[in-house]
Amino acid sequence: MSIKHINWSDEFPGAITVCNAKGIILYMNQKAGEVFKKYGGLKLIGKSVLDCHPEPARTKLLKMLKTRRHNVYTIEKKGMKKVIFQTP
Repeated sequence: MSIKHINWSDEFPGAITVCNAKGIILYMNQKAGEVFKKYGGLKLIGKSVLDCHPEPARTKLLKMLKTRRHNVYTIEKKGMKKVIFQTP
């Protein structure tokens, strides 16, 4: 019997985007591709995450990358409550 490798993050119901220390997007799961579809979706892989954030979020993200501190908050969009967890 053969066991197929499954990447749990591909099927995770929340958006996952991974970038390197310079802010270059290395990975996006399927949900992130859907959430950011109007900005290019999975075509954002290889691009700078900094270009995806307006001020003051861009400056905050730069500081997070430099200091290696995380940012956690909740928002509500279109009646859906979301937890945002950003960590370098």
